[in-house]
Amino acid sequence: MTAKLRKHWPALAGLAAFHFVFFFPTLFMGRVVSPNDIYYNYQPWATYRPPSIVRVQNAVMSDPATGYLPAMSLLKNGWDAFHWDPYIGSGAPGFGSAGSAVLSPFVFFPTLLVPLSWVYTAIILLKINVAFWFAYAWLREERLGRRGAAIGALVMACAGAYSVRYLWQMTNATALYPALLWIVRRMFSNRRVPVWAIALIALAYALAGFPSTMAYGAYLAAAYALFLAIRERRMPWRRVGEALAGTAIGLLIASPALVPFVQFIRRSGYLTLRENLATIHFPLSHLQSFIDPQRLGNPALKNWVGDMSLAIANNYFEATIYVGLLTLPLALLALIRMQRHKWFWVGAAIMILLCMFGAPLISHAAARLPGIRYTSLTRLSLLLPIPMGFLAGSGGVLLLRWLRRWRWASGAAAIAVIVILAGDLGVVAGTFHPYLEPRHTDIPSTPVIDYLRADTQPFRFIAFLTYLWPNASQLYGIEDVSSHFASEADYRRVLARIDPGAWTGVSTVIQFSSLSFKFTDPLVSMLGVRYLLEHRNIDIIKWTTFGATVPGAKESGAFILSPATVARRTITVGAEPFWAIELPVSVERVTGASPRLEAELQKNGSVVWSRSFTTSDITAMNKVYVPVRPYARQGESVVLRIWTTGMRVGLLKSEAAAGNESPIYFGRVTIPIVFDREFPDGRVFRNLAEVPRFHAVKNVRKMNAGEMLATPEIDFGDEAVITDDPIFPPAGLSNDGRVDLVSYAPAEQRLTTTSSGALFLASSEKLTPELAITIDGKPAQPIGINVLFAGVVVPAGKHEVIFSRRVGRGWWPVSAFAAFALLVVGAGEITRALRRR
Repeated sequence: MTAKLRKHWPALAGLAAFHFVFFFPTLFMGRVVSPNDIYYNYQPWATYRPPSIVRVQNAVMSDPATGYLPAMSLLKNGWDAFHWDPYIGSGAPGFGSAGSAVLSPFVFFPTLLVPLSWVYTAIILLKINVAFWFAYAWLREERLGRRGAAIGALVMACAGAYSVRYLWQMTNATALYPALLWIVRRMFSNRRVPVWAIALIALAYALAGFPSTMAYGAYLAAAYALFLAIRERRMPWRRVGEALAGTAIGLLIASPALVPFVQFIRRSGYLTLRENLATIHFPLSHLQSFIDPQRLGNPALKNWVGDMSLAIANNYFEATIYVGLLTLPLALLALIRMQRHKWFWVGAAIMILLCMFGAPLISHAAARLPGIRYTSLTRLSLLLPIPMGFLAGSGGVLLLRWLRRWRWASGAAAIAVIVILAGDLGVVAGTFHPYLEPRHTDIPSTPVIDYLRADTQPFRFIAFLTYLWPNASQLYGIEDVSSHFASEADYRRVLARIDPGAWTGVSTVIQFSSLSFKFTDPLVSMLGVRYLLEHRNIDIIKWTTFGATVPGAKESGAFILSPATVARRTITVGAEPFWAIELPVSVERVTGASPRLEAELQKNGSVVWSRSFTTSDITAMNKVYVPVRPYARQGESVVLRIWTTGMRVGLLKSEAAAGNESPIYFGRVTIPIVFDREFPDGRVFRNLAEVPRFHAVKNVRKMNAGEMLATPEIDFGDEAVITDDPIFPPAGLSNDGRVDLVSYAPAEQRLTTTSSGALFLASSEKLTPELAITIDGKPAQPIGINVLFAGVVVPAGKHEVIFSRRVGRGWWPVSAFAAFALLVVGAGEITRALRRR
């Protein structure tokens, strides 16, 4: 074993040198790779920033922490969200869809095997080593020798274009580029690759979750296979057949994950938005970045200046094209002795560079290719380390051959070249990535988050002005209306009516601004929004409620409410709208332990609502709110009773009150948004018009999506709009229907319905291919309502209705058959191999 390892010392030395440089903070300072400190740039986490984190190390690395980590946490914490993820964008396909990318083995195994604090480190370690050893194996097949293969493999695994993207989904595919080329080379060398191995590589590649980089690698492997077929004037059909069989098995196993991803991409409309991206390329001035990777600065070093001519690539990780300072002269050296196997890689490097920098005709042709047309040509830099690594390895072989006459010089030069190259690439990678103490990688829960988690599901919330950054809700199992890359085009149309600025038109992030948000739009309630979250130092929602409150009685002064005294007043709902009672209150003196103001609302002698208000609840606004809806409608009366324990409070007095009732002054809140409570990390407002996730409606009408969105007065609590063509409203619906939610889980909700006639069950669950509805165990036809949500007609009587989700519905038998085929083929191949030995 020692002899075998010694034989591969150049590869081991280069890999060890890169690991030493890149993981130096891990090895010697007790830190792990983690961009999770980015959360402390946002509330509610900023309130609890650890003193040792003075500032975020690299703010550019927001996507891995805020978009990738939450999805990994779903996998880590269980499989509830495998089929459906209700926590973002009012629901999206779960992490069982390839779009989440957490099923990629580069993410799946680290997430399950190590603590989340170490998961980024493990992901990078796995990507580096898989890419390096496959590249080394491939270059050995190309007869570059151990030293040349080690040099080339370092470039292919650790080039700056890859290393700054290790924590992005795109490198889930790029790390397997050498594996594809290894398979192609062995095919034409008539050296068999087991079908089971090809299938596993194809499966891993299919689950990468980044279509454009998957297409890049497929094009490169196909072009190389075509080159070899032309050069050698033959096609190894048997080996090609084995490769195609393995690929087919891998793709069929992945089909339940691939199908929902493709379906979602179509629904999202993102491809239409990205049609012009393929016209974007690097300016010629950016060629300097091959020599100086830090010429535009580095966000981790706080000196990034950028270059506006880079357009959307004007950020460090998109602009990085560095392949190593020694790589360039070694690649040029390879041109001195051109062997026929080098021509393809010289041509590939030239073509990639011409496309990256916008050469006429060539770049235009490349921009039309499927898989490339929806992404900028600058990202073709992800292909460049492959030909450059091959040429650098070839150049290294020539250099060491020339030095062979001096035996000591050849060995020393090999060590120097490999270690210097590894160190150079390691420094570029290491200076970009943030390193944190493991204890600082945990994202804390906060009082606002804990409050939402403690409430009864299901409900959704909306956060404003970067509060609780999109997708972070996955970390805590709370359901957000906003999202990052998880929204359909129709969903964005719905949100555009609520907040025209929620989506910029080009970004994949949905965020809300309380400056442009329409708080009284019925669509807010239709989405099942219960809470609105705002920063403590922003008063937009507060003043929106204040401005929509009118006097409910004429003020005539003030009075003190002492402990053990109960104030009581009957309030009739006269003028509408009347959503809540506003009580101006001031804390005059605390007289005992656990001071609180008790309030309750009675109707027909029964308590329909009650709450204890603490001192902080009162002093946050010097007002408290008592909901009137849904407990009373116009013409009905309720009785308000308030008393204190351990405190004296001041109340405003009205001119008169009937009989022996207390002259409590109150305001009539005319919108459904009221203040709920304040925490150190934010304010929580309540939407009293929240429509239950599942409910019976009295009226159903037919409109198209445009007509519905142009009709602002629909009461979605009582009415549903069928936007599903060619379905029309059913006749004879019951008005006495009742819906009870029996159980709620991310991928399955069980309900019981009771009605004297046919009942129309409306929901704010999205109607997607993952959804199936059954009534008493029998399939029912979902109906598209309210643009993109699901409804169903339930017969009269009592029934059990189940909403269930399954990613890749209908494809699991295909996947199971392919998996069985893989097991059979793999067992057969391994048995034959053991017998031969």
